[in-house]
Amino acid sequence: MKISGDLRLAVERGRLFRAIHDVDILRVTVPGCEALEQTAADTYTGTAKVGIAVIKGTYHGTVKLLEERGEEYIRVAVEAKSGHAEIRGEGGLTLTADGVNTQVRGPLAAVGQRLLPSASKSLTEQFFRNIEKKLQQENAS
Repeated sequence: MKISGDLRLAVERGRLFRAIHDVDILRVTVPGCEALEQTAADTYTGTAKVGIAVIKGTYHGTVKLLEERGEEYIRVAVEAKSGHAEIRGEGGLTLTADGVNTQVRGPLAAVGQRLLPSASKSLTEQFFRNIEKKLQQENAS
């Protein structure tokens, strides 16, 4: 199952790219994040509580940055398990700059049937909106 999307953020591309690599920012922007640790330069392990449909539960898992091309592209793999379900997916994000705005687009994930497309897309969009809000708050400070 493939999920794709297109999202425009009022954040400069370099700042967004750096935020995706900042464990402190990720802790407060990943939806439902309860714990997150960086275990290697490209790997994060943590726990998140998800409250959507069939994937509802507390998940323990890993996010790995598989590939990067400058600030323009990031490919990510996610694996997480709860007591009743497993999420496994991989996706690429293309970051296109337009002045102070960044457009995030591409196949967000290829996931198993247990993960509903609307839930995955909703969580991904929520994550990026959370980053946008966090970075805008930092600018205001």
